[in-house]
Amino acid sequence: MNKIVAMFPGQASQFVGMGKGWHEQHALVQQRFAEASEILGFDLTKLCFEGPALSLNQTENTQPALLALSVAMFEVFQQEHDVKIDYLAGHSIGELSALTAAGVFSFADGVRIARARGEAMASCNADGLASMSAVTHLKSDVVETVIGALAAAGQNVEIANYNSPTQTILSGSKTALAAAGQQLEAIGGRVVALNVSGPFHSRYMAAAAEALTRALASVELGQMRIPVMNGQIGRLYQAQDDIKAILVEQLTAPVRWTQVLAHLSDRGVRNWLEVGPGKVLKKLALQTISEASAFAYDLAEDRTAWTGQIEKIRESILLAPNAVGLCLGAAVSTRNTNWDEAAYQAGVVQPYKELQTLHDGIAQGKRLPERAEIEQAFTLLKTIFATKGVSPQDQAFRLQRIVNLSGTEELFPEHLAVAEEGR
Repeated sequence: MNKIVAMFPGQASQFVGMGKGWHEQHALVQQRFAEASEILGFDLTKLCFEGPALSLNQTENTQPALLALSVAMFEVFQQEHDVKIDYLAGHSIGELSALTAAGVFSFADGVRIARARGEAMASCNADGLASMSAVTHLKSDVVETVIGALAAAGQNVEIANYNSPTQTILSGSKTALAAAGQQLEAIGGRVVALNVSGPFHSRYMAAAAEALTRALASVELGQMRIPVMNGQIGRLYQAQDDIKAILVEQLTAPVRWTQVLAHLSDRGVRNWLEVGPGKVLKKLALQTISEASAFAYDLAEDRTAWTGQIEKIRESILLAPNAVGLCLGAAVSTRNTNWDEAAYQAGVVQPYKELQTLHDGIAQGKRLPERAEIEQAFTLLKTIFATKGVSPQDQAFRLQRIVNLSGTEELFPEHLAVAEEGR
């Protein structure tokens, strides 16, 4: 499979000047920045384009700025490229950007929540005695062992982000971070103090939970138009998930980005598109997934490369089996046990003709079938199965196989569930 994920960056991706070119070239970005500025009560364009860096790096400003720019860039991408994005994922505040881009939150609510989240997190480090460090050149399990021993000895330090197989981010008191740094460097690690305004994704953020809960309480959730990854546990959000509660829990839980990338790779993602300022997530994808084709949409050279990649993706999609074609093949290859001629004409011949017509129209258009067309094909195939005398259990198994082979699991999970029950 050749699926695409759009990735939304988190804090440390911001820089003075971010979004300036996008704002100059796209009316949609101008509109979003104006809307965000009105909500925030200050000029977001001035902050992002002119700084100062000290103000932009304050988390209560960083978070809404990243969300506004990232979502606006994604909307520009959707305008400019007629290609299906299979999944969305975001690193920390980037997950809120992803949920906003997916339609779960309106843009206005996304900006408000990002601001409230940032203010709540900023208030948790008023004394400035805690911070974060980045550890590289050591595997995460080695870092876990060292940090676990320090924590057991009473040091306030914990893992905040699992970014790649050899990049781990720590949160804790500055004293504990210094002790951790000495031990990790002694065994070959490289430790760098991060210029952040707080020890994020740690127990230090516990006091922020109540404020974020209040900010989310009155917000209405929209339908998730594109599946989004839950970075706390490294899987897709499920229908029964309490999204608001999860966003609150994430304040004190580590970001399992390595697990997010691995899960997406297992689902057939081969194209990783970072949408937002910089190229941090592109680099992490390349470090984590050996076969990744990764692009940062903020970079002009990557946008050019992406245009060429889209053509390759389209070609591979058209060559791959689609659900309607697989239904057609299943209809032909299924053995018939019904010798009633009238029933066969009505329940096999006529549905097959309709299925063939549907398939030919899609093939002539050189496109993938729409959801409604796949549903129509399933209905026709079920009629053919039933007329030919295929058992309900076997029908369910064959439909499951079509769903798996065509990569439409997210569209038709009910067929997967039925198949499992029928086994």
